[in-house]
Amino acid sequence: MIEIMMVLSIVVILTGIVVLSLRPLQESREVDQFIQLLTSDLHYAQQYALSEGVPIQVKFNNISEQYIIQSGPMKKIKSVQFPEHVYFQEVSTGLVFEYSSNGTIKKGGTILLRSKKKMYKIVFLLGKGRFYIEQL
Repeated sequence: MIEIMMVLSIVVILTGIVVLSLRPLQESREVDQFIQLLTSDLHYAQQYALSEGVPIQVKFNNISEQYIIQSGPMKKIKSVQFPEHVYFQEVSTGLVFEYSSNGTIKKGGTILLRSKKKMYKIVFLLGKGRFYIEQL
């Protein structure tokens, strides 16, 4: 009887250790998935501007924890919530940028994406409307 109690105690302790160690992995995975979604949404915004021939704005709002893709002041195309521990910080440009009707970025610059443990730099290049994201 005592042997069974010891084995069960060891199993419970090991299970608890595994569950506690998975929490940081989940947060990291959530940030990685958010970056993939952001990348695809930025490509979508550029393609939308190019195909429809209208300027598109992308606004990052830390207060409401979302970014919004819109055409003009009233037509919201897409809105996406940030994960809880993610926020954006302006570096060389504001938290609003715009694709012109030909798919180029009107004003290049850099913003930072911060999470609890990682920081990413998002650089918007002038010219063809390209951008890249790198971990710092």
